[in-house]
Amino acid sequence: MKFSIITPTYKRAKELAHAVNSLISQSYSDWEMIIINDSPDDSSYNDFASNINDPRIHYYVNKTNSGVNFSRNRGLDKISADSKWVIFLDDDDFLSVDALETFKKLITSNHNKKWFVTNRAYTNGRPNTRFPRNDTDYSYAWSYLISKRCKGDATHCIETKLLNKIRFSNYIKQGEEWFFFYQVGLESKMYYHSHNSTLTEGYDENKGLNFRKRTLGDQLEAISILFYEGTKIGLIYHPTFVIYLFLRIIKKIFSK
Repeated sequence: MKFSIITPTYKRAKELAHAVNSLISQSYSDWEMIIINDSPDDSSYNDFASNINDPRIHYYVNKTNSGVNFSRNRGLDKISADSKWVIFLDDDDFLSVDALETFKKLITSNHNKKWFVTNRAYTNGRPNTRFPRNDTDYSYAWSYLISKRCKGDATHCIETKLLNKIRFSNYIKQGEEWFFFYQVGLESKMYYHSHNSTLTEGYDENKGLNFRKRTLGDQLEAISILFYEGTKIGLIYHPTFVIYLFLRIIKKIFSK
């Protein structure tokens, strides 16, 4: 049962090394890590690249800075043929030592599930993920996007064959991950299990992306782009897609 861990990275060579070491230290060993470097002119990655000596680690560099969505999609395109499950890991996060072993046990005991969700937590053990009940199925659209019953960043482990045609937004360079997970949610519910699988030391506004700083015009433009993309692939025919976009517009207008 091979896990494919996809990690886009941008100007975080030091943090990336921590993420890689967390894979090497896993109690479960059948995995591959696909790293997509989106900062091709950053020489701080040179030492990292030259010291990769684990055949399970695959390292690629984008020709130009193309954004996290492009990098995640490229990572999905590079998955090995024998991959069974996909996990997305940010370059400034790392996995707990038993993360993959925990997912293996969940998968083994829940054969009919295709999407598992566990916690993303701070290093002090406090989860950033908040779901109402443990070991329960949830609708991504209704429980996460619309009603907000489920909140916070999470660790997603998704069956690889479910992602054959699902990709992140092609026209938005950064963020809007919900567009991807909404498509996954049309194929499967999320099964939540409380386990601190991904660990983070916290958000750094100087290095990280801060979408809250985007202007109202920028945010409305992003919504219109997603409406366009959703129309092209038929999401517009799903009521929850339209409802969520409408709620986003209302919220943005009245929050200013």
